Amino acid sequence: MKIRHRYLYIVGLLGSLTFCALATPITHDEEHHDDVMTAVEKGLIKPYSALQHKVSQQLSARIIKVELNEDNGEWIYELKLIDNQNNIIKVEYQAQSLQMLNIKGRHLENVIRAPK
Repeated sequence: MKIRHRYLYIVGLLGSLTFCALATPITHDEEHHDDVMTAVEKGLIKPYSALQHKVSQQLSARIIKVELNEDNGEWIYELKLIDNQNNIIKVEYQAQSLQMLNIKGRHLENVIRAPK
């Protein structure tokens, strides 16, 4: 009988710990999402659809990863792209103006489109 009580105690303890872990009020991701939504409403960040359009005008590559980071009040889109030859290109855009800040990768001459 004592073994059964220990077993039930352990199961109950694990259940409470699981509930506490799942019941955390706000995660870092939720806070970041709220910050991003506020910045979009204030005009500090252009929407992702505008970024996609800008990238398609400037670069011959597909977006495979996007990060949006804030540093000292400035929002930066950090992109990872892949071109037709499977080269990886990393690009940074200022999120408010969608101005390209930095680009790195191999064979960029095949990726950068001529301005129209």
